[in-house]
Amino acid sequence: MNLFGIGGFELIVIFLVGLFIVGPDKLLILIRKTKLIYTEFKKKRDELISVVEESMDIEDEGVKELKNIKESLGSISEDASTKLKQIKKDLDR
Repeated sequence: MNLFGIGGFELIVIFLVGLFIVGPDKLLILIRKTKLIYTEFKKKRDELISVVEESMDIEDEGVKELKNIKESLGSISEDASTKLKQIKKDLDR
């Protein structure tokens, strides 16, 4: 058993120290509250991870859109350059 990098023996020692410090009644309450806090922490962590992943997906979509715009502008620029060269040739004649 390995919880937070703490083995079984360490958990027993922590439990016994807690038992001596706060007493058996309060120790159970403390354990329940700690469990609730840990559960809430996990929920918030999972929410944060999903928000970050979602924002990364949005950024990826934005990058793809920017690349598409860049390609479109590049082709428009090439077309305009070709047409300007053609106009220059026509004017030179």
